[in-house]
Amino acid sequence: MRILEKISRRLSITLAGVMACSSFAMAPAITAFAAEGTPTQADIQNGATVLQNDADYTSETTITATDGKAYKIKSDIDGKFRVFVKSKDASKVTVRVWKENEATDLFIDENKDIAAGKTYENSKDIKTGTYYIAIKPEKDAVLQVKADIITDKDSKIRNAESPAKKTAKVTIKKAKDVDGYEVRFSTSKDFDKNVKTKSVKAKKITFKDKKGTIEKSGLKSGKKYYVQVRTYVKENGVKYYSDWSKSKKISKVK
Repeated sequence: MRILEKISRRLSITLAGVMACSSFAMAPAITAFAAEGTPTQADIQNGATVLQNDADYTSETTITATDGKAYKIKSDIDGKFRVFVKSKDASKVTVRVWKENEATDLFIDENKDIAAGKTYENSKDIKTGTYYIAIKPEKDAVLQVKADIITDKDSKIRNAESPAKKTAKVTIKKAKDVDGYEVRFSTSKDFDKNVKTKSVKAKKITFKDKKGTIEKSGLKSGKKYYVQVRTYVKENGVKYYSDWSKSKKISKVK
């Protein structure tokens, strides 16, 4: 009887390992694998490509269905983790995210359809730490990846006007415990062309009734501009931004 129990127990463990590996070969929560040569969580983490916070997309890379690819990003703040995957052609991709030294996943999205030239996006609230992103397409695919961590210490634009030639003045709402503000200007409401930005440390702005102003010169006269603001906090030399505010419109720059 004891022999049968031992055999049954071993068979159950083996089947569980096989099923877990077949669904996603790079599963971080799996510490033992049925198939010899399957990468462990440590293998995946050691081979991960480092991403910088708020950096642009990685260059186009062919990620194979056999191996997949792993990335990592470190956060020195509590905030919201976001990951983006852009596909050159229509593809189906599984995205798995976990925190270093934790057995459970932050999230896993299996077999997500991404249309040609479109982007997959997901986000989750996190604490400080190092996070890993494992990406595995159903078929070999040309993909680009980026990730960032944003703070919830946001601001908003109270007013935007043009007080002088080629100049805009933006009145912003004061945010608590931030290191600075960044304002961007564009002739497009989608902020995809003619974009100019200005970053100002919080201590350089004089706030009255929780309102302060930032001016930007060098804009085009006679043009309509859209304006947005975001805050940033700085930890260990890295800037962590809030999301962009709703935009305000300057009908015509002098």
